Amino acid sequence: MNLTSSSRTEWMAAACAAASGLLLYAAMPPLEWTAATWIALVPLLVMARQVPARLALKMGGFSALLFWLLSVRFLTHVSVAGWLFLSAYCALYFLPTVWLANRWRGEAAGFAASVAVVWCGSEFLRGWIFGGFPGNTLGVGLAPWRAAIQLAEFGGVWLVSGLAVFANALLVWAVAERRGWRALAAGALAVAAALGWGAWRAEHLPAPARSLRVALVQTAIPQDEKWVTSKIQMIYERLTELTRQAQSDPQVELIIWPETALPDDVRNSEPSYALVWSLCTNGTPILTGSLDAALLDSGETQYFNSAFLFDEEGRIAGEYDKRHLVIFGEFIPFARWIPARWQAALGLPESISAGKEGSIFHAGAARIPLAPLICFEDMLAELARADVRAGARMLVNITNDAWFDERIAPRQHMLNAVFRAVENRVPMVRAANTGVTCAIEPSGRVTAFLSDGAGRTDGPGVLWADVPVPADDAPLTFYARFGDMYGIACAAATVLWLATAAWKRRKQPKEF
Repeated sequence: MNLTSSSRTEWMAAACAAASGLLLYAAMPPLEWTAATWIALVPLLVMARQVPARLALKMGGFSALLFWLLSVRFLTHVSVAGWLFLSAYCALYFLPTVWLANRWRGEAAGFAASVAVVWCGSEFLRGWIFGGFPGNTLGVGLAPWRAAIQLAEFGGVWLVSGLAVFANALLVWAVAERRGWRALAAGALAVAAALGWGAWRAEHLPAPARSLRVALVQTAIPQDEKWVTSKIQMIYERLTELTRQAQSDPQVELIIWPETALPDDVRNSEPSYALVWSLCTNGTPILTGSLDAALLDSGETQYFNSAFLFDEEGRIAGEYDKRHLVIFGEFIPFARWIPARWQAALGLPESISAGKEGSIFHAGAARIPLAPLICFEDMLAELARADVRAGARMLVNITNDAWFDERIAPRQHMLNAVFRAVENRVPMVRAANTGVTCAIEPSGRVTAFLSDGAGRTDGPGVLWADVPVPADDAPLTFYARFGDMYGIACAAATVLWLATAAWKRRKQPKEF
């Protein structure tokens, strides 16, 4: 077997690819080096400009795989195979940008704009194909810096990613080409202007004239105890203790429990319903997550991951079934065609059914319209937008991230959710089983979060928050009215460019 040593060019390309992968990882939790977002792609794309296309694509895949393996390594708590597969799948979406950088023969301004379009188009497609995985877009790395994320009210998180990629591409051109300085200066001024406007916009949003006093309950039930029969009484006692603590504030208008806070189906469980009834009739409505079940005409039972609003008399005043389910976590693809005995032998869980539409609940003395989002639904911009267009002026996320680790997954989840508030200019509150339980302003600022004071956000407790809420007739943002026009346009341009480039490459005469 003959082994050939790598050339100096290959080693340098690998070093550049690794540098970008590590910088992208550093921009996300747990490190959150926000400044890294502005330079993370520079080593990778400079390398792509200077090496053959095949090597550029190979190193682009390596860089992307390194980033995804590190940033979503919390998935190993659930499935190592799933972690590897998702990382490899998401890495594919880096390749169009690397290929464009390698092939570009134009000038600086066109290069920066084109790289931004293809990167955002690829991110949008990743968030849409096969149900989508929109997490950890490049824009999420800028979530802690409010000045940089205000553009989301026009083009969603994709436009914020576009701003970051545009800045990266300007630096790439300056390092790799060292020409086109006027275009580079104009591009830098455009980025500075966008940041300046964002800083002004974040501080000058209209102040709502009404608010809702909420108490967010974090139960901190370990995932391996949530469905254990012997732990049911412990769950009831913790919910009772924390809810009575929340009710110690007489100004509270709504208490919110996390996703599947109850250990069974509250609609059909006498003990669970009795618990909720006993606490609601103390005068405070409760919004909680729970399983739900419906008996079909065929005799089969259909299950849902649901949210219920119980009023002061213990009656169900609103209900919502989760619309976007997690593959293999909440449903098994093609389960209906798998024989029952095989499902039992493989230990496959019962699949949950998806809800058909959003729901608007009304809470507080002002009857404030709010929309529940369950689990990772707050990472799906189209769901929050649809709810706001339907009349919601506040978003409520109830979630359970106890499947994963205590720090990285909950923090990443929360930073992704920040953009739903900015895109629609409505507040969001999040009640999580193990964190991050928090309140988010329409500007994207996290005004309060539950913590033990030493930085840990995964323990049990109650967070009280006064949530300013826009009026029912408040004007919709450009994004809420027109949706993902920017993302769709970028995706269409990316697909068209890839198809055209592939066709031209196929037509080229082969060299022997």
